[in-house]
Amino acid sequence: MRRLSSPPPAAVGAFLSALDDEGREAFLSHAENTYSVYEIWLYAGVLGYEGTFVDLESWVQATYPKLNRQKILLGEIVKLEGDIAFLRQQVEMDLIKADVAGSRIAQLSKELRGHIAEIDKMSKALDRRGLILSGADHMIRALKAIFKGNNKVLEALDLACQSAWAELAEDS
Repeated sequence: MRRLSSPPPAAVGAFLSALDDEGREAFLSHAENTYSVYEIWLYAGVLGYEGTFVDLESWVQATYPKLNRQKILLGEIVKLEGDIAFLRQQVEMDLIKADVAGSRIAQLSKELRGHIAEIDKMSKALDRRGLILSGADHMIRALKAIFKGNNKVLEALDLACQSAWAELAEDS
């Protein structure tokens, strides 16, 4: 677990302090092992976080920096396109024989298609999961607003939300 010496934003610090040891460790583990800051924010909301997304996002990026896999793949796609274009130019200028370049271009094109397919798959999965989680978050917030004064219902709702979140986390 990577932890920086700078204090977290006030809302995040208050949230972490309010959690019991088990809840804090579960949340910190989730934050460390989850790539989606949005999922971390939703889980924090289930645990009672009332601060802003921006505060939580800055805390996550400072404490548990995340790789942007889509950005990396998009960069590789650009490089592959450049390599293919360079090989084609080399053939046009008669610096490389067409048959030699042809097999290399075919290999690079296959790799390029694989990267494009992976980006598409990642985007669809993230969009679908994000929509589901967003809808669940909206419903939870609406129910909490409706039953704001009724502590018994809110306690039951919190338990139900935590159970549902645990089920979602197992499926991931």
